[in-house]
Amino acid sequence: MPVFSTRPWQTLAMLCLVALSAACSGISDLIGQRPSRPTPTLPPFATATPGGRISVPLGTPANGTNLPPVDSAPAIGQIVAPAATATALSATISAATAAALAPFAPPQFLPGDCPPLGNPPPPPPPSSFSQYPEVISLYLSAGGATTVLEAALRAWGAVRDAAIVQTDTDLTGDGTPEIIITAYDPVRYQAGAPSPGMLLVYGCAQRGYRLLYSTIYSPESLLPVLHRVGDMNGDTRAELVYSQRVCTAAGCATRAQILSWSATLGQFRPLNSVPIDATDARIGIGDPDGDGILELAVTYNPPLDFGGAPPRRSVVYWDWDGSAYREALITLEPATYRIHALHDADQLFAAENWRDAIRLYDRVRDDPALLGWSPPNEAAMLRAYATLRKAYANLAAGQRRNADLAIESLIAENPPATPAEGYALIGRTFLETLNRTRDRARACAAARSLAQARPETLSALNSYGTARTYTFEDLCPFN
Repeated sequence: MPVFSTRPWQTLAMLCLVALSAACSGISDLIGQRPSRPTPTLPPFATATPGGRISVPLGTPANGTNLPPVDSAPAIGQIVAPAATATALSATISAATAAALAPFAPPQFLPGDCPPLGNPPPPPPPSSFSQYPEVISLYLSAGGATTVLEAALRAWGAVRDAAIVQTDTDLTGDGTPEIIITAYDPVRYQAGAPSPGMLLVYGCAQRGYRLLYSTIYSPESLLPVLHRVGDMNGDTRAELVYSQRVCTAAGCATRAQILSWSATLGQFRPLNSVPIDATDARIGIGDPDGDGILELAVTYNPPLDFGGAPPRRSVVYWDWDGSAYREALITLEPATYRIHALHDADQLFAAENWRDAIRLYDRVRDDPALLGWSPPNEAAMLRAYATLRKAYANLAAGQRRNADLAIESLIAENPPATPAEGYALIGRTFLETLNRTRDRARACAAARSLAQARPETLSALNSYGTARTYTFEDLCPFN
């Protein structure tokens, strides 16, 4: 059964679970219109199979870099407010930011009023990449054909490799397809390497073409990647899903957006409740729970790093809850390392799933197939800690006799002068104080006081980077 985990910056509620193999099958990047008549969505993954395990390790992003928190990361796109004419685009683009989503009076914007098709000559290449949005808008507003525009962009070196011009999807619901362009900055393009670029979305208005959406451009902003242009949430309107990698002095981060057109606002708005972190990850779109609503899956494959925890693949699913896309389910591949099994057991303990926690603590103790990592005396330290926690879980489950037996085993297996003796002393102190006072909180206070004199008991658990941070509360959890 797989393990489920929240991302480092957000703790999720317990959710229904699905097997990792089933959840990941059939997930692939999709671009185009969705099949018609999707079924209504259910609460996030409500049809999933229950009975899995949940884990909430706290740590850094998958790549291990010290990146800015997701909530504080800069916006990767800018909302372009309604403009009266195409010539107003330059000022509009420079001033537009995501703050344009703040409430304001509905604009007087009626999409769909396209210019008649003409035969203007292809525009000359702009002198700078910042002029591309306006030059493209003016050419389209003059009746220029998209095929000619694409040929011009290719001639300029802006459309090549992964860059595209797509004209087959109606995003605004006015019956007229919008024009979606991803373009490289030709001056900074490097063959075979990620290069800076921009995403532009144009729509008809007032017998011209208006820029409806643009990503923020800088030399550090790489070409956006389109993952889907089509219905995501079953509202019969097409959404636009893209990701973009941006590098700053703090490191490189990839963010994804799910955009939907708001007829009331006259502009695009993000459907994801918070920025979607896809740093060093693969984005897929599919319907693993079969409810007719597409989910966005972000698969993280952390690199091998002996300075932290052993690598473990995870998949974060973003699902539609009726008002926004939110983190709904996080799966971890089955534990093959002893420390991963311990993290999973501790999360079951936190969820008060005593039976499964005890079972998994036994696996940490006794399963020879679990792999070790790098800390010294790892097996002895983790086995002793698992035995101590097993005692606490039995006590919480009302199995006092089993709790006493676990602590007796802990003391017998870790005699004085052995590496994990500190855990045995913590267990002995807890049991003796509990027998004397019949008060779990007082017994834990005594045990934690003893633990502070044996710092190796805590440092051993925190020898795996920031995948999970332990405190003295973990060494005795009753307050």
